[in-house]
Amino acid sequence: AVEPAPNRGSRDGRARVAHGPVPEVLEFPDELAEARGVATRVRQRIDAGVAPESIAVLLRVNSQSALFEQALGEVGVSVRVRGAQRFFDRPEVREAVHAIRAAALAIADEPLFKSVSDVLRSLGWTVEPPAGPGAVRDRWESLNAIARLVDDQPAGTTFRTFADDLRTRAETHHEPAVAAVTIATLHSAKGLEWDEVHLPGLAEGMLPIAYATGLDAIDEERRLLYVGITRARRRLSMSFSRWSAGRRAEREPSRFLRELDTRTRDASRPASVAGAPARARR
Repeated sequence: AVEPAPNRGSRDGRARVAHGPVPEVLEFPDELAEARGVATRVRQRIDAGVAPESIAVLLRVNSQSALFEQALGEVGVSVRVRGAQRFFDRPEVREAVHAIRAAALAIADEPLFKSVSDVLRSLGWTVEPPAGPGAVRDRWESLNAIARLVDDQPAGTTFRTFADDLRTRAETHHEPAVAAVTIATLHSAKGLEWDEVHLPGLAEGMLPIAYATGLDAIDEERRLLYVGITRARRRLSMSFSRWSAGRRAEREPSRFLRELDTRTRDASRPASVAGAPARARR
C-alpha cells in the first residue's frame, strides 16, 4: 500500500510504501540515461536476490517500451512485455507442449524431471541460460519456464499426468511464472501488483501527457499515476529526464511529483514545475 498524499499516515508528509523504504525520485539528463539508470537499479536488485518476476517497469505509453527493453537487455535482464504474445501462443512453447504430449504416450517409469528435461533438451534447452539477451535467450526462458513447472508437481506425478496438466494450462492460458521483469503500461497494470515498481517518464508532456489539457483530462492522468504507485508492494522508484529526443526545450518534472511532496535524491526541496530540483546522483 502506498500513501501518495501529504500528511496521510506519514510524519514528514512524503509518499511511503508499507513495510518498505521511502520511495525514491531520480532525475536524469535524457531518456536514454534514464532507461539505463533504471536498468542498472533493476540489475542490482536482481543481483541482491530479488526475483525478476517480482519487478515491473510501468510506462505511460507503449512507445517508451523499446528503450527500456534495450537498456535491460544491455545488463542481461530478461523482460516480459505485458500485452504482447501470450505464453502458450509462442512457437517454441507450442512445440514443447506437443513434444511432451507425444513423448508421454511412450515414456513411463522414470523420474519426471528426466522425462521432461530430455524432451526440452531435444528442443535446445540447457540447464544454464545462454549469455546475453536476444531471441536465443527468449526461447530459453520459455522452455525453462516449462522445466520449472516440474518443481511445482506433487510427489509421484507421472509424465502422462504432467503432459495432461500442461495441455489444460495451454487451453486455459494458465501461464507459468517466467523469470523476467515485466514492462507494462499504466493502463494494462490495473489490478496487478509487484514487490518492486519503477515509474519512469514522470515529466511534463509525458505524465500528464501533452494532450491532456482540461481539468478532467489532468485528473485522469493523476489517477493513472496513482494506479502505478499502488502497484508496488514493497519498493517504489520514480524518475524523470530533462531532455527528450526531438524536443528543443528542457522538460520540467511532472506537477504530480510536487503534489506528492517528493524530492529528488539529495534535493533540499520538492521537485517543482517552476524550479529545477538539484540533480540526483546516478
